[in-house]
Amino acid sequence: MIPLSQIVANVRSRYEALTDVRWSDADIVTSINDGLDELSRATRFYERHVSVSVRNLSNYYDLRGWLPESALGVTSVWSSVHNDWLAPVSSRDLKSRWEQAEGPSQMFFMRGLYWMVVWPKTATTNGFLRVYFSGYAPHFTHPQAVLLDLFDDMVPALEEYVMYDLSAKDGETGKALLYWGDYATRVKGLAKGIEKRIVTARVLKLGSQPGTRSRWPR
Repeated sequence: MIPLSQIVANVRSRYEALTDVRWSDADIVTSINDGLDELSRATRFYERHVSVSVRNLSNYYDLRGWLPESALGVTSVWSSVHNDWLAPVSSRDLKSRWEQAEGPSQMFFMRGLYWMVVWPKTATTNGFLRVYFSGYAPHFTHPQAVLLDLFDDMVPALEEYVMYDLSAKDGETGKALLYWGDYATRVKGLAKGIEKRIVTARVLKLGSQPGTRSRWPR
């Protein structure tokens, strides 16, 4: 993993700002952390999970208090009762009177960030729903800080964002647009690769085997 100090050095070299006369380390770190937020939103690379107890005969789960303020959205749900992943659906996909159905939950959808709805409702309290969510990655705080979730092949995209940001602040609009284009191109490729990494790690960890039918939100 690449430490913050190396990312700062890379940016200084590329931006030809080898001294802190124009841009201090603190300025560059602020830009790096802004880029980290943007990368979190664009690729959803930073993912965590919480385990929520199954509620008896309930379709609705309030995830406030479970999801942190840094959460961006629920990505998938695994049920210990059904021993499988719940299929992501829209409420429009369910038949009328769907709230009356009982059995091991097989599907879910979200209403906003915090309300999770499952179908059908389960007549048990013995079990849990493992709720995976994407969020904002924690910021770098000191020169030797590393972020384990930030793979080395993602760092160039982060650097392109910083180059865009510094150029924009210096009034170099043409350069800024070019750097933004490079950033967007890298992010597009990263998003697909990151999704594959997350899915592969998840199926190897929880039951389903690679190559079998999977249920992933798109």
